[in-house]
Amino acid sequence: MKAIVGTAGHIDHGKSALVKALTGVETDRLPEEQRRGISIELGFAWMDHPSGGRVGLVDVPGHERFIRQMLAGAQGFDLVLMTVAADDGVMPQTEEHFDIVHLLGARAMIFVITKCDLADAARIADVREEIQILAADTPFENSVVQEVSARSGAGIEELRDVLFAGLDQLERPDRPGVFRMPIDRSFVLKGHGTIVTGTAAGGSLAPGDEIVVLPGGAGGRVREIQVHGEKVDRVWAGQRVALNLSGVDRSQAGRGDTVATPGVEIETDRFDALVELRPSARNPVASHERVRIYVGTDELAGRVLWLDGVESLEPRGRAWAQLVLSRPAIVLAGDRFVIRDQTAARTLGGGSVVLPRAPRHRPRESGVGQRLSTMMNGSTPERALAYLDAVSSLGASPAELAIFLGVEPGELAAMTGESLVMLPDSKKAQLVVSTAGLEAFRDGLVERVGGWLSDNKDAGGLELEQLRRESSVGVGGDTLDAKIFRVIVDEMVAGGILERAGSRVLLPGHRAELDAGDQALADRLCGLLAEAGCTPPFAGDLADSLGTERRRLAGIARVLEERGLVVRVSPDFIVDAAVATGLEQQLKDFLADNEKITAAGFRDLIGASRKYSIPLLDYFDHSGVTIRSGDYRLLRER
Repeated sequence: MKAIVGTAGHIDHGKSALVKALTGVETDRLPEEQRRGISIELGFAWMDHPSGGRVGLVDVPGHERFIRQMLAGAQGFDLVLMTVAADDGVMPQTEEHFDIVHLLGARAMIFVITKCDLADAARIADVREEIQILAADTPFENSVVQEVSARSGAGIEELRDVLFAGLDQLERPDRPGVFRMPIDRSFVLKGHGTIVTGTAAGGSLAPGDEIVVLPGGAGGRVREIQVHGEKVDRVWAGQRVALNLSGVDRSQAGRGDTVATPGVEIETDRFDALVELRPSARNPVASHERVRIYVGTDELAGRVLWLDGVESLEPRGRAWAQLVLSRPAIVLAGDRFVIRDQTAARTLGGGSVVLPRAPRHRPRESGVGQRLSTMMNGSTPERALAYLDAVSSLGASPAELAIFLGVEPGELAAMTGESLVMLPDSKKAQLVVSTAGLEAFRDGLVERVGGWLSDNKDAGGLELEQLRRESSVGVGGDTLDAKIFRVIVDEMVAGGILERAGSRVLLPGHRAELDAGDQALADRLCGLLAEAGCTPPFAGDLADSLGTERRRLAGIARVLEERGLVVRVSPDFIVDAAVATGLEQQLKDFLADNEKITAAGFRDLIGASRKYSIPLLDYFDHSGVTIRSGDYRLLRER
């Protein structure tokens, strides 16, 4: 059964005794715990469900000094046994534990009044009233209250029935995609190696699968998996898991780390979230205030930045915020977290992650809350569009988008249509984009090309690679993959939005302009090339002959090349276009009769030295006229 039951409550309110009464397992396994009679570390047990399968139980320490251990264990609770001792009633750690499991998203709760053999009916009635006050205005205000005594066994069987009934009513949504398990315990077992335990938070895993431990990136493989002490062939999200890892040292995997599927981006140092402050915060929390952040089994320093113009938040308030972390953590959309004050002495609140790997927001940036609300509460296509709008000026990889949405990558194809497009196509998708984002990106390309041509009137177009480098598509200034970029540009060319001139791109109808002085020089250049035939001066000598700078001559030559008046055989070798056409026809005629020609044969054919004949042969190879085969050139078949 994919369900985790956890205990919570004040120290010495009978949590461990309750678990032992339900399961027969002593969770205080450390000698110091047994000597002092208090829980210091997390304890684990299980019980058999009447309909089959086992239910995992996690017993957390109740002492305020061990709140970090409690926070690490409370991640992923489906149902909470909130213990309140009949002789003590609701105490400070009762309230803090209640806030924590509420903030971490526990879906059901049973209040258990323990030690009922130590109190009379009137006292137990008072405790019930205290519980009602504690749970008021929360999702747990109508939860069952069960009276028990672990020492006498009174109420234990009734509690067991209530617990199973509560679990049967819970819906357990699938959490597909990347496997991840925050580690709450790690140790070395002689003859087996490194063992790590935790509650699987997503995906599935099988023996033999490769894994990575994050942060840090230590890679390894799963040797064996156990669930509640039994070997299994596969584990799923929502189960209590023990993994035997090969290739991972004990020092590389500890509490706070996460075992995950390799090759996916799930680390972040900032995320956007909906944050709730609990009454225990006592005072308003200001923007940029330093806090301690607990997510998964990790604890980090960080700052809270309120969004949408909020400067500070009062206790019992809710607001959109960005959490900035002191180092990378493993965070996905929907994860729950807790924030405490900078000294970790008091719980302030917590919330739900909406946008992992969030961009930095501009001061007083508007519309952030609306976009986050859509990402949190919208339909799947609406969430996808809002995500793409937030993280990129164009799109995201299918794997990245699928992880955010909590779906399998193959499901994305069904979402494409009017609003979403896959590039280069749905069968070989490398990028998912919104149609609006793609249109805006295309408009940006046109604007960038037009601006560049306006500043470079004598140019024959903007180099395609330069355009790609200058067209960032991500919040970090990432450039678009060259293959996808070419697909987009080719579609724009086919649609008449852009034109291609070799490796350059330009606007339709654009023709480079020359001023009067450059035009006069261009006329002289054309005349000189026409007269020189296939043996004109090379660039440096050509510039000297015309009495101009080589750079100026190169610009004029580009314009003449665009106009079809000259041909650039190589960077330093330019010939008259009519001469090049004549040489091409001469070569074709020869090969039509002789099938092949050597470099020396071509030299003799055109009556020029190797200085000219070799670059010309290479030009005809590159332009698709001929193909080289050993020492020969053959006419390329069309």
